[in-house]
Amino acid sequence: MPLAEVRGGIAISGIFDLEPIRLNYLNEKLGLDTAEAERNSPLLHLPATAGELVVAYGSRELPELCRQSIDYGQAWTERGLPGHLLPVDGTNHFTILEALANPGGALTRALLDMIGG
Repeated sequence: MPLAEVRGGIAISGIFDLEPIRLNYLNEKLGLDTAEAERNSPLLHLPATAGELVVAYGSRELPELCRQSIDYGQAWTERGLPGHLLPVDGTNHFTILEALANPGGALTRALLDMIGG
């Protein structure tokens, strides 16, 4: 996020480490090799500096998706970068965006907090 206009971001139900995907049946279609999985895994390429990042995931996600969000959020803050983890209660990969569409939803509140509104 090198642009001054970018104050931060919200990562929603992300996949931050592609190695587990490379090692399972999904890779039959994706065809990732080790170098591609490493190159495209945000967990392995944290920035030196950045704006605030909210790492959001649904509490009803698959365990692997929850783990990846938790690991990424922890790695982000352990590097000293501003941000926090935001589990969104009762949502999954397909329903979490409803929390952004809802004016009182957790993601909307996080966005408004970020922009100071």
